[in-house]
Amino acid sequence: MMITVDELKAMPLDEPIGMAVVCDIECMANEGLQPFYQREFEPYEGVYRVNDFAKYVSEDSWRKFWSAFPEWCEQVFMLHDNTRSDDYCDFTSEVLSGLTPIEIGEQFEKSREYDLDYVFWTQADDEGHV
Repeated sequence: MMITVDELKAMPLDEPIGMAVVCDIECMANEGLQPFYQREFEPYEGVYRVNDFAKYVSEDSWRKFWSAFPEWCEQVFMLHDNTRSDDYCDFTSEVLSGLTPIEIGEQFEKSREYDLDYVFWTQADDEGHV
């Protein structure tokens, strides 16, 4: 059974999140963002690439989806198999499952110096294409 948003909000910030939570966040995001996939956007609109299949959602849809979750859940999705930091060469499920929500936030900040591979913010061009 998948974890609920209320259970995510109730999780202690100083305990590792565990493998099931990493997997559930990944599933919830992939399923929850799917209805927002778009091919065309407003010129210069902010968009997020959602996965390695080049699916995109508007920045507004991304924010709307993640607004229901604790901030660290979005960070898990952004880090998961997507980037690295000075401390970790890859944020695998195993690595993320052993981190606390506080540590996830710290690693998210440290990862900003590195390129994101699959999930990232970008901007549509002057014709609304990405």
